[in-house]
Amino acid sequence: MATAATAPEDKRSMRMIWKTLRLRHLGLAFFWACSMLTFRSTFLLCDALGTPENETLVIVVSFAANAATLFAISSIIEGDPKRYEKMPAWVFAAFIIVGIVLLNVSGRLDVHLTMPTLIAGSVVTGVGYGYFWGSWAQVYGQMHPSRTSFYIPAVFLLTTTIFLLVSFADEQLGIPILALMVPLPLIALACLARSRKEVTLAAPKHDKSPVYLAAMSSLWSLILAGLILSCLFGFVWEMTVFSVGSVNAAHQMPLFLNFIVAITLTALALLGRKRIDISMAYRIIVPVIVAAFVVMPFFWEDNSVLLNAVVSACFGAFDVILWYMVVATAYDFSASGFIIGGLVRALSIISRLLGIGIGYIVMMIPDRPPLVIVGISLGAVYLLGMLFLLYRRRQTRTLAKDAEGTAFEHMQKQAGSYSDRAIGTEQGSASAQAPGTESTESETNSPESVYELIAEDYGLTRREAEVLPYLAKGRSAKVIAGALYVSESTIRTHTRRILEKTALHSKQDLIDLIERYG
Repeated sequence: MATAATAPEDKRSMRMIWKTLRLRHLGLAFFWACSMLTFRSTFLLCDALGTPENETLVIVVSFAANAATLFAISSIIEGDPKRYEKMPAWVFAAFIIVGIVLLNVSGRLDVHLTMPTLIAGSVVTGVGYGYFWGSWAQVYGQMHPSRTSFYIPAVFLLTTTIFLLVSFADEQLGIPILALMVPLPLIALACLARSRKEVTLAAPKHDKSPVYLAAMSSLWSLILAGLILSCLFGFVWEMTVFSVGSVNAAHQMPLFLNFIVAITLTALALLGRKRIDISMAYRIIVPVIVAAFVVMPFFWEDNSVLLNAVVSACFGAFDVILWYMVVATAYDFSASGFIIGGLVRALSIISRLLGIGIGYIVMMIPDRPPLVIVGISLGAVYLLGMLFLLYRRRQTRTLAKDAEGTAFEHMQKQAGSYSDRAIGTEQGSASAQAPGTESTESETNSPESVYELIAEDYGLTRREAEVLPYLAKGRSAKVIAGALYVSESTIRTHTRRILEKTALHSKQDLIDLIERYG
């Protein structure tokens, strides 16, 4: 009976996840597209203000306000989650709308009001965007990773599509930009409200600093990669904007390339039978960026837009992977997605601002000597090379530990089969009992309560707790992987960590522990 019950789970595919998708799940895309359109500020700024200096100012001020908002609200949630729940989301949507209106009208005001209005618009949009970034991380962090592994790439695809459509409508059809952008935060707000009701937002199970430190430490290599890539992206973007003299010209090719990347990622998530693999960030993205910086000194002057397009596309793909890993980690640790996502996003923003600042300084150097570009290229290649070596070293250790887990699984295969038979016998005995004889004691000792108690006592993550019932029934890594829609190596890693936390040596020892708890 147990095998038959799990058969439908084993046959789950990403197409079944696709059937659960609703427009509200993609609400992040409308807000994300609005923020991208804001930072491509030639849409909002009048011709007189559409200079690289003013466009850079809008991005720097808005990004700074964005990061400050993420840090501030994360601190509030850690101290008192209920204060965050009481924050009216519509106020932050209003901030975004007021901000883009101020940016749009700043060039039409008196010369003395132009700069204050420009800065005020940048600040309030940044505050609104910061809240929405964290709030969507909170929502996705309470969804099972098998869903978000498809939702996040789909969000990126919809974001780039909206960006293209708005660009076309503004430039080719002459539709006022405010008429196109104002509805975007409102749609994102409506989707956020409905998604919150679906996942029933509640205070995280673990809301103390040690849990968040553990969650962040599990992402440290990915965060480090994000800091490096974000800084390099900001640097190349700033140099390209000043090189061609326009944000619009610097964005056109990267926009289409990001659209192609979004289609590719979504297709892989939809057609593949595995969730997003972060190794892609190191095996494909990092080498491509290394190659781009190797050739940068030789063709920067004539092909800066192409270089920006390559780096932008790589960073876009990495951003999708990072965002998915952030919300999956929040789910694993039963922690606030706002705090984990907010901190990671804020650090990425600060790193990008650093890259923008370096690019600005370099472009301000009169008659830039070639050695400056060569030195920056060598530094970038060195950092990326060290990052790749760090990843390879960590991967080697992980593979070695996974091999140990495989050995454990092989040694306990017979014990697992025996456990299956034993559990089947117990279930048969239980079913033979007369109906209506359940007691408080049986409820307390139900399998679900036992698993929950073990997870609580030994500090298991949510994903590890999901694996526990299957291990109790002696299921193999292959069966568990099919049921939970992850790779076998992931299951072996979870199994190894469960054994480490419980100080046990085999799955049979774990089964014995579960029986003692029962």
